[in-house]
Amino acid sequence: MLTKLFRLKYLFASNLVFVGWISCFLVSRVEADQSINLGQVPIYFIQPNPKPPDNGTPSAPHGTGTRGDCLYKPELPLLTPLVGGYNLDLSVSDYPTFWIYLPYTSEDAPSGEFSLQDEDGENDIYRESVKLPDQPGIVSITLPKTENPLEVGQTYRWNLEINCPSTELSNELPTPASVTGLVRRVAQSKDLERELNGANTPLERIAAYGKHHIWYDTLTELAELRLQDPQNMNLETAWIKLLTDQSFVETISKTNILGNLQ
Repeated sequence: MLTKLFRLKYLFASNLVFVGWISCFLVSRVEADQSINLGQVPIYFIQPNPKPPDNGTPSAPHGTGTRGDCLYKPELPLLTPLVGGYNLDLSVSDYPTFWIYLPYTSEDAPSGEFSLQDEDGENDIYRESVKLPDQPGIVSITLPKTENPLEVGQTYRWNLEINCPSTELSNELPTPASVTGLVRRVAQSKDLERELNGANTPLERIAAYGKHHIWYDTLTELAELRLQDPQNMNLETAWIKLLTDQSFVETISKTNILGNLQ
């Protein structure tokens, strides 16, 4: 009788272990099924190589900027726009996203201001104050859909100013740190539209943008994937290669992507 009871207890315990193992297996399978299907697609950005600009467009992919009165941080890269420089200014989006490496935090500056203007920088199209994050990193600002969309064939100038307090005793207003760049809205070509419609994975879409010189959308879609899956090493490798191929320093490519400034 005791032997029979022992066998029943042993079988019951074994069944519990087996059921627990199956449950963990099923949860793992569900989590795996919910992950992003990336595939193995190399991403290359092909620059359009237009004639050298004569309208103040930065001749380097980094765009232009000044440190102003913001504290110099030798251990960090400078304030750097990741979009809007020479050959990196095309977008097919009517509401594009602007990406900037920001070495300053909310402790360094109370606020910043983003503006979008016409190509000559004379007329404001959009202007908004932003709050800085609590750590350095790559941030984004998206033109809200409450504003008018960018027009196909038009070039716009954008600017981000960081309102750092002056480090010197002076009655003069402090000079903000700033970066500027361009964005040119272009129409999707038939080839690009066909490749986007035929893409089976997010990386195939990104590769299509890169092949057709569309830097803003290449960078935005890859950055958004990384925000969704920050531990994915394949995405991290693709991101680092994409930025370093365009002469951005590796330190910036390996920094945290913080996402949208509010």
